[in-house]
Amino acid sequence: MKKFKMKVWAMVFLCLFHQATKPIYAMDLHQDQDVLEFILEEESQSDKVAYITFDDGPSIYTEALLDVLNEYDVPAIFFVLGQSINYHPEAEQILNRIHDEGHFIGLHTMTHSKDALYWKEISPQNFVDEMFQLKDQVDEITGHRTNLCRAPYGKRGHFKPAHFHATQKAGLYCIDWHVDSQDWAKQNASQIYDEVVRGVQGVDSDQSEVVFLFHEYQRTVTALPLILDYLIGEGYRFEPYMEGNTFEGLE
Repeated sequence: MKKFKMKVWAMVFLCLFHQATKPIYAMDLHQDQDVLEFILEEESQSDKVAYITFDDGPSIYTEALLDVLNEYDVPAIFFVLGQSINYHPEAEQILNRIHDEGHFIGLHTMTHSKDALYWKEISPQNFVDEMFQLKDQVDEITGHRTNLCRAPYGKRGHFKPAHFHATQKAGLYCIDWHVDSQDWAKQNASQIYDEVVRGVQGVDSDQSEVVFLFHEYQRTVTALPLILDYLIGEGYRFEPYMEGNTFEGLE
C-alpha cells in the first residue's frame, strides 16, 4: 500500500547529490549517517503487513479489545454498526476512544439486515442509504468521515451487479477480508487462534498485505494477544489504514 522504497532511494539520491555539490569542508557527515540509518531501518521492515479489523461494534467488549491493541501498539479498523451505536449506552464514548487512540472507524450499515440490504429490488439503494446514514452518525459523534465500508456477511454471494454499481457511484469503498477468524462460529480462543493460523498458512507467499476479520466477543478478546504474538513471530507488521488507500484483491 505504501511505497516506502521509492521514497527512501529518492532521498538517498538527493542527499548524495547535495553533498557532492558542497566543498569538502561543508559536508555534513552526521547528516549522511542519519540518512543511512533511516535507509537501514526502512529496508529492515517486513514486507508483510497485517490489518486487524473488527465488525459489528461498538459492544461491551470494544474497550477490552482496545486495551489489548494499546498494549501491543497495534492499529485496527472498527467497522461499526448503526444499530449497535443506537443500542449501546456508552457508544459515543467508545467511538471517540477508538478515534482518539488512532484506530480507523469504517462503516458496516445501520441494520445488518440481509432482507433490506440484499434481497429486495431496492436493496442496492438501501445499502448505500444506510452507509450514508451511518457516515453522518459517526461524523456527528467523532468528526470523522469515511467512505471505507464492509458489507454485512461480505460482498461475495450477496452483492449483485447493481450493488457494485451503486456503491461505486456513491464513492464507497467496500472491502471484505483475506483471513476470517470465524470467531462468530468458534467456541473458544484456542479454536479462533487455530483458525487464524490455518488462514495465514493459506495466504499466497507473494501477498504482502493481509486483512483479518474479527468480531467483538469475549473469546476474541482472549484470543487476540495470542494471535498478535503469532503474527509478530511470523514477521508481520501492523499499519494504520489511511483514507483512500486500497487493498489488492478486495476491490
